[in-house]
Amino acid sequence: MKTQVPSAVGQELEIEPVRCTSIQERFLELQRHNPTSSLANVAMRWQMKGAVRDQTIQKALDFLAGRHEALRTRFERSADGYSQIVVETPPRLSLIDLSQLSSERYQAEAERLASLEARAAFDPVVAPPWRTTVLRRSPNEAILLLTIHHAIADLWSVGLIAHEFAQVVDALERGQRPDCRELSLQYVDYTQWQSALLASDGLADERQYWRRKLSGVCPLDIKPSRQRVLDAGRNGEIRSRVLPRLLTDALQSLAQQEGFTMYGLTCAALTRALGRKLEAEEIVIGTQVANRDDPLLFDLVGPVVNTVVLRLGIEAGSDPLTHARRIRDEVSQALANKALPFAEIAAGIELSDRKDLPLGYAINFAAGNVETGQAGVIRHGDFQLVSLPSATTGCLYEFSFFLVERQEGWRISCEYNTDHHVAAAADALLKAWSEELEAQVAPIESDLGNANPASKADQPTGDVVAPLALSLERRLPNRRPTRPYFQPCVLQSEGKLPPIFALSNRSLYYPLVQRVAAGRPFIDLQWADDAELPPLDQDSICRIAADAVRQIRAHDPVGPYYLISLCLMGNVALEVAQQLKSLNGEASVIFLLDTVAPGYVESMSRFDRFLRRVQLTDRIIPDLVARIRKVRSGDMSIAAAMSQYSIIRNNPLVRLIGRDGDAPRPRATNEDFLNHGLMDYLLDARALYPWKPYDGEVVLFRSAKSRVGRLFVRGLGWDNVVNGQLRIFDVPGGHDDMTREPAVATIAEYMSWMIDRREGRWSAQRAAG
Repeated sequence: MKTQVPSAVGQELEIEPVRCTSIQERFLELQRHNPTSSLANVAMRWQMKGAVRDQTIQKALDFLAGRHEALRTRFERSADGYSQIVVETPPRLSLIDLSQLSSERYQAEAERLASLEARAAFDPVVAPPWRTTVLRRSPNEAILLLTIHHAIADLWSVGLIAHEFAQVVDALERGQRPDCRELSLQYVDYTQWQSALLASDGLADERQYWRRKLSGVCPLDIKPSRQRVLDAGRNGEIRSRVLPRLLTDALQSLAQQEGFTMYGLTCAALTRALGRKLEAEEIVIGTQVANRDDPLLFDLVGPVVNTVVLRLGIEAGSDPLTHARRIRDEVSQALANKALPFAEIAAGIELSDRKDLPLGYAINFAAGNVETGQAGVIRHGDFQLVSLPSATTGCLYEFSFFLVERQEGWRISCEYNTDHHVAAAADALLKAWSEELEAQVAPIESDLGNANPASKADQPTGDVVAPLALSLERRLPNRRPTRPYFQPCVLQSEGKLPPIFALSNRSLYYPLVQRVAAGRPFIDLQWADDAELPPLDQDSICRIAADAVRQIRAHDPVGPYYLISLCLMGNVALEVAQQLKSLNGEASVIFLLDTVAPGYVESMSRFDRFLRRVQLTDRIIPDLVARIRKVRSGDMSIAAAMSQYSIIRNNPLVRLIGRDGDAPRPRATNEDFLNHGLMDYLLDARALYPWKPYDGEVVLFRSAKSRVGRLFVRGLGWDNVVNGQLRIFDVPGGHDDMTREPAVATIAEYMSWMIDRREGRWSAQRAAG
């Protein structure tokens, strides 16, 4: 148990051994069985630019080791497993002077030394398993080699170390104290939390999902392209090819406009390529996920990453985009259950003695520099770290595929086991992969070109980005309104987590934002002041929802999204979720506050509707009195007041009179309209709305003061609409109090719980409890 957190190397430590996580044990076992192996290494290299003294580099490493306990951790093995121990050991820095070499010899020697460093094994029992080497060319230029064991860091950690290293070096060279924000937790804290989680039933759903998903699966048997040698190891080589910038941009545009992540889009192309080249109808891939949804984990150095198994089928004859949409759904389901450690996931798979899968896949977005926009560049002051291609540490998989974004375009790579395969095999797979990526873009070009053959000749040769920009408009239902129905109000702009979008007639949600929006954007789409209501017909709600969808995707083209609405706006939120789904987006959860489902009242008999209105008469007189006061004060016209009643709005004579003149349909000109007129319009629109069953997840927050009985069922009719999961929570207060205390506290608690559960996140308070 940790009793003291050191702030610098050299401080006395009083930390007892802590049991390792499953991913630590996985790589420590790999090291124990192969003591000279580098398979558990992570090797990265950067070109350092800027005048930096060697002693500054050592001080920066000392600072990072004092800041992150994982960088001062060694391991012990006992009969019960492995334990991690934080020790007092300075980081290892090697300085190699290559300044006397010619440019050509410097590059060759740097390559040779980088390869040797990457392949040099660690003994995690003796000392913290990481080291740094600097290949000095001049006072202003050097290559930084960072080699670190997977038991103390993952790729996210390495990127974090690089950013903090650059920041600390710049501060020290300026004679300043490094300004790094205080860490919320150390890796042993995460370790203890994960241990408690695995001992509980918190992952019961994930265990059930993986048992069902991987039932009967057997990894692909990849035939070697060279004769297997006795006692063959896992020597690896990386083969790469760069996608043209134009194709890279087109794929990114396609991903944004179709609602894909680049991960899902490129994974779909890879499975088609592998299926074609390996003659398989099903591909099983091990893929790593960062597993850092909680902001508390953003600054944590340690192996939080998890390996998730993707079991992806290939349907013969399906086009690239149809295949990509299906793969996207499969990947989304797998990632929704990513919290279960790989050791448990793999328990139901018939693995060989290697205890791993033959195929791996990863995608890395190289960090972009804010000032220059350069991919793979980290800059602090005059100091820069420019990412260089990694040297192989050995091949954990038979074939491992990954992407990295460079300025010239995406570089797709394949690391293959050189003891079993030849370079031509990896090159052929990369070629097939790039062909499938090109095919994903080609159908949109072809469809638009065939629709208007003359326009194709007017476009620049090979320009696939402009046609992609048109595809979203073709998919959105109904026409864009003359003026938007909604105006966005950004209540919370910062955060890397999936956003929350509220649909409202006026500002209501700020009290809720303060409780649930930490680490994620919160955008309130409020009814625009100058919006004109669409014609009242069966498409009314669809038109309004389409405008919300456009604005949602303008803020976040990828998703997933969380939607929240009060009362009748909840019906618009339902249609928004349906349209997002049709555009290949994803509404993770719809949160509804006291919303009656479409079709619920309309499906009742006339007699039941009459009885329901009778029971609601206690609201008629107060509403009528309030509207009379509005008319007398001049805040509301008689026509607007009369139009609040459906018997007036739906009267054929009134419609006839209003055909060529001003119909008594209110405009959004005052607060009274937003409170009553718009809601009454939506009430009529809901009666005409051709709703469809919804397959997603819906949470209904129901006022505890709501009426109960045969005509007021607890689910408000949503059990007939939602084919997915429906949860119902009662909250204190009345209908008009849903966005006030104490209702907000209850809603925020359940929303946070649902979102945490959906994203596989965790909270320090829950872990402590």
